[in-house]
Amino acid sequence: MSSFHRFRVLYAVAALAAALLLVFAPVLTRVQARRLSASYTRGSLSLSIPYRSQHAGAGRLTVELLDPEDHVLGRTESNVDIANGEGAWQESITPDKAIPFDEILWQRIHYRFVYGPDSPIEQPAIDGIESVSEILRRPVVRVLGQSEYLAGSRASIRVIVTDASENGTPSVPLAGSVHIELLIPDRPSQSLFTGKLNRRGSLEAAVQFPAGLTGTYDLRFVADTPIGSTEFKQSITLKDTASILLTTEKPLYQPGQTLHIRALSLDRADNKASANRPLTFELEDSKGNKVFKKSTSTDAYGIASTEFSLADEVNLGTYHLRALMGDPANPSNTA
Repeated sequence: MSSFHRFRVLYAVAALAAALLLVFAPVLTRVQARRLSASYTRGSLSLSIPYRSQHAGAGRLTVELLDPEDHVLGRTESNVDIANGEGAWQESITPDKAIPFDEILWQRIHYRFVYGPDSPIEQPAIDGIESVSEILRRPVVRVLGQSEYLAGSRASIRVIVTDASENGTPSVPLAGSVHIELLIPDRPSQSLFTGKLNRRGSLEAAVQFPAGLTGTYDLRFVADTPIGSTEFKQSITLKDTASILLTTEKPLYQPGQTLHIRALSLDRADNKASANRPLTFELEDSKGNKVFKKSTSTDAYGIASTEFSLADEVNLGTYHLRALMGDPANPSNTA
């Protein structure tokens, strides 16, 4: 076959493929658009079951929630009408026993519609089965905020809630509310914020962190939307707000002299004195030996002070003085 004839054959095949794509593309689009969808809210599974029928009529619709071993976990039956063409049934199933959100994903939906005896002609049943994980609409929480905050400070956190995108479709903003709480080990969770999402599925949460609480904790974001509830956890670190200024009356001492030590503590959250905070002074000599330790606390003005007299015979060199706020073994702040 000559090159010219091969080119004509390839061109004809390409044209035929393009024509078939134009013919069947609308059909494929309609099939994808008619996909079954579900949402799981407060222990109930709400379903939108699409159908395509050649004849209108009435019949019996049965919907079952099945586990991987085909055991029925929930069931509903109803008399429904079916239109000629495309349509959808709206049904709801409440499982016989409560099922956590993470476990509902492993189950399946089986639906079957059978025309009633009054149907003018015998019609085949409309039957289908789908995995819940493939059809479940799920809210997704995104958090825009810092990973570190000052204890006792106010902070602003942006929360965005959307419908999980599927098959490359864009995310859809969701309505609803968001609750934020701080999880503290061995203590009840502390509520920080509750608010409504705007039309863009977003809100700006103004939270107030508890004073005096430092360390790493989890923030839990609970979103309640029309397609279900979900939660998201973010680990944050709360740092002590105190800033310590540690001073002595001079930088150079001789053996036998007395060090006059003072620490001034300021709360960075509100620029006020850090009053009544436990504080420990430690002094190391030039060889790393601890030669002095005194536990005290700041007064109403955020000040703590002490004195230490050097011996007549001591190691010469550079000494290191420390102020440890909180537990000396695990201080919240140092200077």
